[in-house]
Amino acid sequence: MGIVTSVAGNTTAGVSAPLGSFSIGAYSVSGYTLVIIAVAVALSLAIRFVLTRTQLGLIARGTMQKPDMANALGISPSRVYSVTFAVGAALSGLAGGLLAPLTGVVPTMGAAFVAKAFITVIGGGPAILAGLLGASTLFGAINQLATFVTTPVLGEVALLVAAIVMLRLLPQGITGRFFKGSL
Repeated sequence: MGIVTSVAGNTTAGVSAPLGSFSIGAYSVSGYTLVIIAVAVALSLAIRFVLTRTQLGLIARGTMQKPDMANALGISPSRVYSVTFAVGAALSGLAGGLLAPLTGVVPTMGAAFVAKAFITVIGGGPAILAGLLGASTLFGAINQLATFVTTPVLGEVALLVAAIVMLRLLPQGITGRFFKGSL
């Protein structure tokens, strides 16, 4: 990063958020934020479809649960892990591209989201999609409500406190208790 800063300089070019905004009463809502929400919902539905309705999803789920059995059936677990990692990396790249107008493009732009993503995955529990959707909805609502009522810093503190309390009460996450048997 030091070499890049030396060559290119330490200023970054911003990307403006498209689509403008519209007002609902006294509140202003960005149209681009609604696009991000729509893309997240569409990707969640697409991932659920692939994991539950296709042979590739069956192979990926089976390999995650019993890699020895998948290997015995002639499926290479390392290849499945590589493909699922590549799909996850591509989705991370898409997320970075979609968030660029909101956060700016710098080499460390994802660092702000690592802790939140980790808390969400741990809080979600063993069910992949149901856990992530449940935990992200819960933690996002708590963070935004606390930020709205107080300040952004206290919103982050409220998120951390909620995660600690939830993991203390539900050590196996949300899906360990409420969504047993779901994907």
